[in-house]
Amino acid sequence: MFPRLAPGFLLACLASLAMAGVPDLNLSTATMDPAANGASVWNLPGGSGSRFDEAFAPGGATVNATITLTLIDTNGDPIANYPAEDIWLETSGVLQQFGSLVFCTDGTVADADTDENGQTLWLQALKAGGYTIGETVIIIIAGSPLAGGGLLLVFNSADINGDLVVNLSDIVAFTQLLGGDFSQNPEFAGDFNNDGTINLSDIVRMVQGIGTNCS
Repeated sequence: MFPRLAPGFLLACLASLAMAGVPDLNLSTATMDPAANGASVWNLPGGSGSRFDEAFAPGGATVNATITLTLIDTNGDPIANYPAEDIWLETSGVLQQFGSLVFCTDGTVADADTDENGQTLWLQALKAGGYTIGETVIIIIAGSPLAGGGLLLVFNSADINGDLVVNLSDIVAFTQLLGGDFSQNPEFAGDFNNDGTINLSDIVRMVQGIGTNCS
């Protein structure tokens, strides 16, 4: 004869099962090497920009800004095989008057589904344009932001105006920046290697980006 279980115990078990595999936005975490705080990642809409491990620290040195997400459910267990298409990054938009990160469809999703430890990365180049000033990176899980604040990472692109194609309007904007005219866009919008000046290395990246788009 099987022992009778208290209704409260059964309800607790059912509730625990129901929450298994459901991301807890307070327990889950996104981390980045602190040495990469303030670094910039150069993007192109077609995804041929810089990887996160090719980010530029202020001054131009290369740093690894790979982001690692650890997805935890309400029971405190890692969530394996959570789909990458339901995990993406955005920026906080604190200073929208200057610009923002814009991205193609699925352009900022995680590199892969979560592994057996509930982890996935942002290492590969984004499919994105625009630039950020004073914003932070926010991880979005199934439409809701991860708790705990944003990561200190910024972005720029040869797609200066953020329309997801690098064309004549971006060339004009870059030429103005190269000439020291920062009335429409701040210098960072054209300082693609984050070394504090717009010079030949930035011209090379601008030329590389011409004609790229989301396709």
